[in-house]
Amino acid sequence: MSLQSTEINSVRISFDKDKTKEYRTNYNNPCDCQDCRNYYKNIESNGALLEFLSDFGIDYKRTEEVFSWDLENNSNSLIHSEGYYGVFGKIEGDEFSIEKFGTKIIFAKGANVPSDRTGDYFWICVEADFPYILDEERELQKNCFRQSEKSGFVEKVKAIFIKK
Repeated sequence: MSLQSTEINSVRISFDKDKTKEYRTNYNNPCDCQDCRNYYKNIESNGALLEFLSDFGIDYKRTEEVFSWDLENNSNSLIHSEGYYGVFGKIEGDEFSIEKFGTKIIFAKGANVPSDRTGDYFWICVEADFPYILDEERELQKNCFRQSEKSGFVEKVKAIFIKK
């Protein structure tokens, strides 16, 4: 184990770049869904961010999870995405975030992300509102509820908790 260390925002971070780089599992295989491919393509077009991630041993296509949601659900709206990367090592202080490379980068000790990592590790989350840049038609989310069904549901829930 060959630990490297760096300091960001006065927080010391120790990490094993080689172990992180070599780590392969079903949890961090590249995903082929449209949201993930759009996330990867946006990350790929940001050379400074790629270099930053690579300095930790991170392959940008090997997220443990990407959460994406369309901000307005139309073909021109931005897509909010969060990509979670596991890094073997430790954050020796409080969790923190930085605004860099046109993104928010979060250094977290824990995340609600599927993983089979053991030992010391932390998460680097890349969060941003990205445009849709794939060369294919965008699949928009379908609204599963009609408005009348929604309001009927809400009224039923309110009736359970609000006694008159």
